[in-house]
Amino acid sequence: MVTIGRIRRAGALLLAALALSLVAAQALAAEVTARVDRDRVIEGETISLILQTSDPQQSLDTDLSVLVEDFEVLGQRSETQMSIVNGRQEAVVRQLITLEPKRSGAVVIPPLQFAGGARTRPVTVVVEPAPELAPGEQPPVFIELELDPADGPHYVHAQLSLTVRIYYQQNLTEAAINPPAPQPASVRLLDEIPFQAERNGVRYRVLERRYAIFPERSGEMTIPPLQLSGRLIERPSDRLWQPAVRGRRVRVESDPITVTVQPRPADYSGEHWLPARRITLSQQLSDSDGLRVGEPVTRSVIVDAVGLEENMLEEPRWPEVEHSRIYPDQPQGISRDDGQWVLGHKEFRYAVVPEEPGELVLPEVRLDWWDTVANRQRTAVLPEHRIQVARSELVPEAAVPLPPAIQQTPRDRAQARDVGAPGFWRPLSLVFALLWLGTLLIHLRGTDPKRTRRTRRTEIPEAEADLLKRVRDACMDGDAARAGTLLRRWVKSFGPPQAHGSVMEFAGLAESDSLREAIYRLDATGYSASGDGSWEGRDLWSALSGWRKGGKESGSPNGDDLPGLYDGAAR
Repeated sequence: MVTIGRIRRAGALLLAALALSLVAAQALAAEVTARVDRDRVIEGETISLILQTSDPQQSLDTDLSVLVEDFEVLGQRSETQMSIVNGRQEAVVRQLITLEPKRSGAVVIPPLQFAGGARTRPVTVVVEPAPELAPGEQPPVFIELELDPADGPHYVHAQLSLTVRIYYQQNLTEAAINPPAPQPASVRLLDEIPFQAERNGVRYRVLERRYAIFPERSGEMTIPPLQLSGRLIERPSDRLWQPAVRGRRVRVESDPITVTVQPRPADYSGEHWLPARRITLSQQLSDSDGLRVGEPVTRSVIVDAVGLEENMLEEPRWPEVEHSRIYPDQPQGISRDDGQWVLGHKEFRYAVVPEEPGELVLPEVRLDWWDTVANRQRTAVLPEHRIQVARSELVPEAAVPLPPAIQQTPRDRAQARDVGAPGFWRPLSLVFALLWLGTLLIHLRGTDPKRTRRTRRTEIPEAEADLLKRVRDACMDGDAARAGTLLRRWVKSFGPPQAHGSVMEFAGLAESDSLREAIYRLDATGYSASGDGSWEGRDLWSALSGWRKGGKESGSPNGDDLPGLYDGAAR
């Protein structure tokens, strides 16, 4: 019995020892250590906190919120290292966390908790204050601002040119600077130029940025400080090589700038408020040689401004132009810059259609603006332009006037009385009546009335046929300008007399809704020559052809015996 009891106790002790050894092995495998790559740094520099374990199953995820009081967590990454020692495979898992101390002095990284109960020990880091500048020593990084005009006056909507220069001595990495954000104003970056400069014998790298600022309201406007954050890589001159470091973080900011924005001056008399450094007017004209009545000439009025964007430029006002119609096109503009000032460019195009021959005067155009350099009102002037307009080649010339009456002598008057006597005219009238009756009988016997009517309706004068063919071609090509000009010629030369040569009056007289709407749509395009395909000319041609077949002629109500307008025009 004693022997059996001893064996049982020995077995129990052996099992307990094995269990304890397994627990110890597990605890050893799940151990997590914490260390830093440098335990002494300068304020602004970063350190790497390295968490390590030899158990691949151990998670290194932990709550880092315990660090935010004394450190800024900049990033983290993980890595695994495999090795074989004495035929055994070993693994090392690391988690690297980049930290930046928020204060100088002894800063402690507190213990970190992990899954499975693992816990690191606290780690202490000594943070030394950043070096102070000696008297007269230039800072390694600083910002300069330059405002133009510096002393004003500054006007609402007028451009202010702001130049920002960032000076740094060494390599600056992870640099970021906020753009200027004055309120209320719009800001546009114009240019960015890197170069080098020397200040008090110290060589600097410089990054220059130029901004355009447009105040949107009068009163006080403040440009807040521009803040620069980056890392300065400082390499000691006595060391040819040193381990790669992220560098010391530096934060600098500029001084704020406050300007007084003036409203529109009370003595400014212009219709639109246009403050700029310079505004000029110029023009471009389409070919006007041989211009005839009903043909359009395009005048492009070009406005160029220094210190204003294209969306700020207003359309110059036109005075009345007699005996012509004006069709404005959609304005086109673009904004560029010369590196310091915004250059606004805008074109206003007009199609001018003369309605009478003679001299067409494209009037003088004036645009008032405010000169922000000279601080005074100015007026940009585009001189008038004169064009000779000839009569339309399809409009018949005026009837030749009769020569003046000739003075009659008494003898002539006596002969006239003899001719006008009843005895003279009665026999002569009887002869003419007999001749007319004979001609009528011959005509009725030798002529087919149906064939005569058909021939009269079918034949189109050669000039009208050619003109209609050109109208058709313009409609099929979708060329609104050419179709409008040719249609105007056709209405003046061959249209209904009640239209008086006017396309719009012809549309009102036409008993065709489709033709009337097609002409109105053509007129709405303003005879635009842009060729953007927005006008469908086939509708106009189809409506005009239908009107010619069924509306203009009255012989056949259905128009079955009438040829199409296209057939007649194409012959």
